[in-house]
Amino acid sequence: MNKLLITAILFLSISFSGFSQSKKALKKIETKATELVEKINKEITDSDASLALSDTQKEAIKKIHTERIIALRKLGKEASKEDKKELNKTYYSKIFKDVLNKKQMKARRKTKKAAKN
Repeated sequence: MNKLLITAILFLSISFSGFSQSKKALKKIETKATELVEKINKEITDSDASLALSDTQKEAIKKIHTERIIALRKLGKEASKEDKKELNKTYYSKIFKDVLNKKQMKARRKTKKAAKN
């Protein structure tokens, strides 16, 4: 009986520690996604502050970036550069075609072009 109880407690503690680690990983992913959202917003607002992302757009972009980062991790380190590039292209096209409007895209391109020069 004691062995069964000890085994059950050990199993539960291992399960909870694994869950805690996955929560930390998700929190890290969400933090990175938030940073990327702010980067896009800065690229837009550097050109025209009135075109800043709305809260709805920020949430949509954060969700897409979170999905993208998770998908990249699932691909693994052994995935080819082309596979990763294709995956990124798919998710970024969602952001640029489905979330941002034309004025925001134009402002972002203007900022990126100025940064290159």
